[in-house]
Amino acid sequence: MTAGVSRSVYGPLVLAETVGLRRWQVERAESVGMLPLRGHDRGWLPEQVEEIRALVPEIVERFGAEHPIGAARAAERVRSRLGLDVRGSDVEALAEGGYLAVVEVFVDRKGRRHDLFAPAELDALTVDQVQEVITAREAWMASSVSVDEACERLGWRREDVERVTAERKIPRGRLGRIARADLDALAADAVLCAQVEADRLLTADQVAERLDVMRRHVDIAVEAGWLTPTKVHEKVVGRYRTVDVPLYRAGDVDTLLERPDINWSEVRETPKGERSPLLDLVGGRAATRADVIRAFLRDFGAQHGIEMWGWWVPGPDVWEIDWERIEGGPTKGDVVAAIAANPAVRRHRRCIRLHSAAGAAIRFARAMLEPGRAVILDTETTDLYGAVCEIAVIDASTGKTLLNTLVNPGVPIQPGAYAVHGITDEEVTAPGVPTWPAVYKRVLRVTKGRTILAYHADYDRSVVARDCERYSIRRTRLADPRLWADVMVPRSDHARSRRWLPNGGGHRALGDARQTRHHLLRMTAP
Repeated sequence: MTAGVSRSVYGPLVLAETVGLRRWQVERAESVGMLPLRGHDRGWLPEQVEEIRALVPEIVERFGAEHPIGAARAAERVRSRLGLDVRGSDVEALAEGGYLAVVEVFVDRKGRRHDLFAPAELDALTVDQVQEVITAREAWMASSVSVDEACERLGWRREDVERVTAERKIPRGRLGRIARADLDALAADAVLCAQVEADRLLTADQVAERLDVMRRHVDIAVEAGWLTPTKVHEKVVGRYRTVDVPLYRAGDVDTLLERPDINWSEVRETPKGERSPLLDLVGGRAATRADVIRAFLRDFGAQHGIEMWGWWVPGPDVWEIDWERIEGGPTKGDVVAAIAANPAVRRHRRCIRLHSAAGAAIRFARAMLEPGRAVILDTETTDLYGAVCEIAVIDASTGKTLLNTLVNPGVPIQPGAYAVHGITDEEVTAPGVPTWPAVYKRVLRVTKGRTILAYHADYDRSVVARDCERYSIRRTRLADPRLWADVMVPRSDHARSRRWLPNGGGHRALGDARQTRHHLLRMTAP
């Protein structure tokens, strides 16, 4: 606490700092009645501080000066002093038995609670006290099993053991173990074991293994409605993707085995590649969702004379639908009505999304490639957001080079920038290389009346505007963000990437501008 600052009330933390203690020492001393009663609801009054300061030696002697430690380190400390096989769980048991106090609680980054113990109290433990909890632990270990052992004995999954013990209120003793007597009672309950086995959830591959058939036969049974998933598990695949995994109840699979109209022996004997006998019962394979949606896009597009686009998004497992916009063409309402009128598509409408970022990217690219609509500009600079040392502008529609020149920046090219583009100070200061004011007039001329495209438009617009400011060129239209458009974001959207993709043009202005046009052309490809 800052000297000379008076307080009306001293809470545990401020009091500890004032008298030279740690907060845990103050709280521990208060819990055993070593401190005077608080003079205020929130702490102690100023006139009580000196009285408490006089108690500091006694508090330190009783609780020690070392910082509290966790159960693992506490067990190691007691083990080395007494020569007993002390474990972290034994320290926790000593605290539960009243031999130790939890003087602090530490919560780690994952939100897990860790009890801390005073070293002085650990050093005061006797052999008899510690041996008592060790003996109890050894007896419990001998008369109990771990959850993994229970799973192996019962043939259940871990979640089944956890659920049943919770439902039947079977106590979980120290270390989360289960008494052998309770486990024997579960194993002897034939009805319970049969129910747990019937309620097991299986993936489609596990269903195929249980039926002893190839996976394709399971898919036919699911399509026919003979087997329906009990739940759907969302599985993380890679860093950003998730997929839905249907899970089927084992009891339902066993019921399927008992269907009198299915000759499972014949199904199992069908060679790979030959028609499954199950298809004779269901009348053939149903059209897949992808087939149905693609057929709808093809037919609707042909009907209206437009291109229709569809993408399957694996994470949420949806289809995104978009389309070419033309004057008098179909609206979103028209597409919705067409889906509703098509029974095959209508059953999938919950997993269909109209409009998409990828479709918007296609329409953007097509618009920018129209004759006279846009130019593509790229710059190389002396440093990140430095002065322009090279600039190129091409016609977006034709690819014709409208401007390609080095620029004398008036400042040195930094080593990091040189490592990227390879342009030297000697090149930009050579005779005949123009400065920005001369280049600026040419940039104005070739961009007049056009949208200015750049792979990273904010960057190129920023360095152009800064060079104009350096040379006192004010009120330039090149600084107006409304005249610029970015290509990097639409390109990433079209590629369905969650990150910005590099341009890949070689880090020279003309090459990068041409590569940016290449991305636009790829977005407009059929």
